[in-house]
Amino acid sequence: MASPGTLSGKNGKFVVDAALVARTTQWQVSQKLAQTSEWGDSDSAGYTNRLGGRKDATFTTEGKYETTDEVWDLFSIDDLVAAALWLDNVSATRLYWAFPSALCLDFGMTINIDTGEVEGWTSSFGSDGLFYYPGQAGAPAYTVPT
Repeated sequence: MASPGTLSGKNGKFVVDAALVARTTQWQVSQKLAQTSEWGDSDSAGYTNRLGGRKDATFTTEGKYETTDEVWDLFSIDDLVAAALWLDNVSATRLYWAFPSALCLDFGMTINIDTGEVEGWTSSFGSDGLFYYPGQAGAPAYTVPT
């Protein structure tokens, strides 16, 4: 039995341009300030003052190669895509990060000839403009395709 109020990653999904990305194993989001102002002045008593500037977010995804649903048919480097990273597509809250426009920054594959491990892929994206955290007001309404 799960602890009350926790989520398991088992309901996570990765959707690109309304297409479910097959065999996604994990994803990670990182929000950050793209720019900040830092200064000291006569009123800062020797301490640093800071003010946030532009907001930014990046995300990485990983999965296993699927011969009937190749990931590079959905995105490649330099592609602008709409993306949704689902925390939970089962509960009534339907939690996801929304990226109406994200730039694919890189794509890689791992092939292990020695062990014969299932082939994997990785990719990273940067938000192109607005992005929305789960439940944020004004976020686009996304659904998980079947």
